[in-house]
Amino acid sequence: METEMPERVLLVDDEVDFADLLAERLTSRGLSVLVAHDGEEALRVLAGVSGDAASGPGEVDVAVLDVNLPGKSGLDVLREIKAERPHVEAIMLTGATEVGTAVTGMKLGAVDYLLKPVDVEVLVAAIRQAGARRAEKMAGLRMIETVKLAAVGTLAEGVAHEINNPVNIMFHEAGWMEDLLHDADIPDAKLLGELHTSITRILSQGRRCRGITAKLLSLGGRIDPRPQKIRPDKLAGAAVKAVRDRAKTLSVRVKTDFSRDIPELFVPPAHLEQIFSHLVDNALDAMDGASEREKVLALKGWLEGENVVFTVSDTGIGIAAANMARIFDPFFSTKEVGKGSGLGLSICRGILTALGGDIRVESQLGEGTTVTVTLPLIPLRPDAAAAPH
Repeated sequence: METEMPERVLLVDDEVDFADLLAERLTSRGLSVLVAHDGEEALRVLAGVSGDAASGPGEVDVAVLDVNLPGKSGLDVLREIKAERPHVEAIMLTGATEVGTAVTGMKLGAVDYLLKPVDVEVLVAAIRQAGARRAEKMAGLRMIETVKLAAVGTLAEGVAHEINNPVNIMFHEAGWMEDLLHDADIPDAKLLGELHTSITRILSQGRRCRGITAKLLSLGGRIDPRPQKIRPDKLAGAAVKAVRDRAKTLSVRVKTDFSRDIPELFVPPAHLEQIFSHLVDNALDAMDGASEREKVLALKGWLEGENVVFTVSDTGIGIAAANMARIFDPFFSTKEVGKGSGLGLSICRGILTALGGDIRVESQLGEGTTVTVTLPLIPLRPDAAAAPH
């Protein structure tokens, strides 16, 4: 799940009472607001060294900057924001006599400017528009990144194919040599043992090469779509085990609770692995940088009628209500580019839909998220889950 901070605003104005009152009014309209009263403080907030535990680098969507600030001006702050965090959108607040300066800010990358005293509804609308513009830009960048990854995947497939050909010949020749040794009359027992050891090593290294090429094919999106009987709770447990080191680093407590009556399902294991891996990774992402309250990743699974149900829960930052309608949209994410393609939940839903299953997400901002996965005991088409790839 692509869980992100809510739309966050950095309000920078040296008029303390005005800034605090405006922040309160913006907060009451569903925005998350950080306040700074000069340029230096604004940059510290953006760098995550403001002393505010809730703040952190790269977590601001829109900066609202007063043009006339003491010390570093609003334009100076804008220049530094665009240099360090070009994806943060900016709105300039200016007096009637400073419109020329605000226009300069537009040339430096600000998305809009508003005259003070500003109407709060006009400001909210401008912030929403700036946030939407940022989301569109980030989606475009993710699409470019995904295209690049696809090109890397195509290259990986070609390399894997070129490696597999000689490896297959290696296996064939090693097997032929082993057959010859069984039939050959070699009196030197030591030599015979060394030859058998060499063949064993050749086969072992060949299997290693096949393992490498399998990973390359997985990078290219080519994973085995063939269904087989598998216990889904075993795959869920394996996904948790794979991230235990990361969970420990993030101080996340991991809990699993799987019912003993969960049966085997006839499904492609690789696709269920993808689902559990996406959901577990995203749950940890949601708790990376969250508040200091207890961080818990919990996986549960049980048999319910004609379905097997799993839940993946976290105590992370949650999902803003405004984002819930779009969480299954391909490429939708407000994470920084490189930290998520926005495809995870889309892929999970595609796989589950093909199998006749379902996925639901419940989340409360600041409290955490629970994803519920439902798998039918008899899938619609065990091989159909290959479709999303």
